[in-house]
Amino acid sequence: MSLGIEEDNKKTDEHILVCLSAAPSNKKIIDTAAKMANALQARFTALYVRTGTKSEDLDKEKLEEHIRYAENLGAEIVMTHGENIPVQIAEYARLSNVTKIVIGQSNARRNHFFSKVTLTEKLIEIVPDIDIHIIPDTVKTGNYQKRSFTWYMEKPSAKDYFLTVFIFAVCTLIGLLFQKLNFTDTNIVTIYILGVLLTSIVTDGYLCSVAGSFLSVFLFCFFLTEPRMSFKTYAVGYPVTFFIMLISSVLTGALAAKLKTHAKLSAQLAFRTQILFDTDRLLQNAKGKTEILDVTCTQLLRLLNRNITAYVVENGTLSEGKLFSGEKEDTEDFLIPEEQQIARWVCENRQHAGASTHHFPQAKCLYLAIRSGDNVYGVIGIPLQKETLDSFEYSILLSVINECALAMENAQNAMEKEKNAVLAKNEQMRADLLRAISHDLRTPLCSISGNADMLVNNGDRLDEATKDQIYTDIYDDSEWLIGVVENLLSITRLNDGRLKIKFTDQLLDEVIAESLRHINKKHDEYKIVTDCEELVLARMDVRLIIQVLVNLIDNAIKYTPPGSIICIRGIKADGKAQISVEDNGPGIPDEMKPHIFEMFYTGKTTIADSHRSLGLGLALCRSIIEEHNGTLVLTDHAPHGCNFIFTLPLSEVTLNE
Repeated sequence: MSLGIEEDNKKTDEHILVCLSAAPSNKKIIDTAAKMANALQARFTALYVRTGTKSEDLDKEKLEEHIRYAENLGAEIVMTHGENIPVQIAEYARLSNVTKIVIGQSNARRNHFFSKVTLTEKLIEIVPDIDIHIIPDTVKTGNYQKRSFTWYMEKPSAKDYFLTVFIFAVCTLIGLLFQKLNFTDTNIVTIYILGVLLTSIVTDGYLCSVAGSFLSVFLFCFFLTEPRMSFKTYAVGYPVTFFIMLISSVLTGALAAKLKTHAKLSAQLAFRTQILFDTDRLLQNAKGKTEILDVTCTQLLRLLNRNITAYVVENGTLSEGKLFSGEKEDTEDFLIPEEQQIARWVCENRQHAGASTHHFPQAKCLYLAIRSGDNVYGVIGIPLQKETLDSFEYSILLSVINECALAMENAQNAMEKEKNAVLAKNEQMRADLLRAISHDLRTPLCSISGNADMLVNNGDRLDEATKDQIYTDIYDDSEWLIGVVENLLSITRLNDGRLKIKFTDQLLDEVIAESLRHINKKHDEYKIVTDCEELVLARMDVRLIIQVLVNLIDNAIKYTPPGSIICIRGIKADGKAQISVEDNGPGIPDEMKPHIFEMFYTGKTTIADSHRSLGLGLALCRSIIEEHNGTLVLTDHAPHGCNFIFTLPLSEVTLNE
């Protein structure tokens, strides 16, 4: 058993690398590498080394065909660049922990000692510790091999021609000036080599650099050697000088052009990498599907420099399209009904469609589904009217869209988790409410029913003192039930957002006095003291604050024995109005304090009037105070008892002078 586990772990450590090219036999090589990866359950990577030569453009279609073929077989596409292809392959293999390399071997043989070493031989020499599987190339590639020199045939633009002529005209003028100043020919030759370097930098391709090398020799020979205005020369050593000058110019121009090309490739790669990093960072901070889609489309606009159309799935249907444009021209054609219909088809079928695909190829855009598994979260459209995407742009595009899909999936999971938490909380509240109704409300209802029955059936046989007691009990139970219903209605409206708060400016002492008129009549058995500063004006909904005070005072009455002192204070403190309700009762145990503001929490404390509490009063009080941007806290009252303190915003008093 342990041996099987070890074998499975060994399989997962395998990493197979296949080298991509435009060669006709590359499909066979990719197919072989894919079979090896499936057999070994290994990670599968397809690597293409970009050299920056113009021959790459000529073989672009064939190369992209091979890239798509590798993708379909499950390969991860990677692109790097460099002049030395074996070194680039070896470096990537070392950094990525590649265990096996699959590469093709041409059937061409070296004919003599000085023949060029093949790529396969170089690779074997550089990475002797990695298994290299060589697939023989049996396909005739004569036409393909000749394309290594096609960069000579690249036709420069008129601008490149003008810049080349202008640069060497300036070099010739400087050379004539140097001759008049009696500078040596070496200095003049240096000026022309500098001209070749400048030509390589400011023009595209190699042809202008090579042409400039020959032009520099001709100009030097024609204008700056004796006899002038002639290609003849009196000096014996000048032909050697011309030859060395030509070779130096060609080499210098070629090197400068290569460095320029690789600098462009490096900048392009760095830019694309930065886009991926920025996208990942921005998506992590995005909230909701719409914001995630906006971030994704903005990044794609930066990456591709193309207009982007986006659709998001809302409530199971695809929304109206949104255009992200970096151009000032009219781009509304991308949102016409025909294009939107294709986007809906992509959403329903979970497939790519539009331009460059088999489905709706006449479309103006390529439409890609933002999906994770079987879930589709949106559709993105990429216009392909001007030019198609190359394979590496397409690969990065898919990476960004996959990141977007993952972010949307996480956002949806978080939303569903939050909904489930709310549902669970509501279900718990419902269960607690049913428990409270079935147990707690039954006691006063049974008491009212029993007392009413006694009055109906035996009222004539009861003395006045007994009747008064029965009336009192019925009244107390009814008042308690009314208070419970009021609390239930208020907290339900608060949770649903249906409770409209009407803020007015009120004096604290008046609000406290009004609240004392609404409390249980049993307060006569308690000593209630008020201590309020004068002219403390607070902003509040007076009806709700009175309800808070009534609940806090009733709570103190319920949980303290008769004769206890209850003190209500109103002061200014820290720029706010502060109200406190103090009692000298037994207090609240420490283990109960973290839960007393929870809904339906009653604890184990015995209530003085034998009625069980529903556990709504304190939860309602905190909710009301928070709606007033205040706080409600519990502190201990020395030497014993509780002190409930809440704050309200002070009103701004405007004096009319």
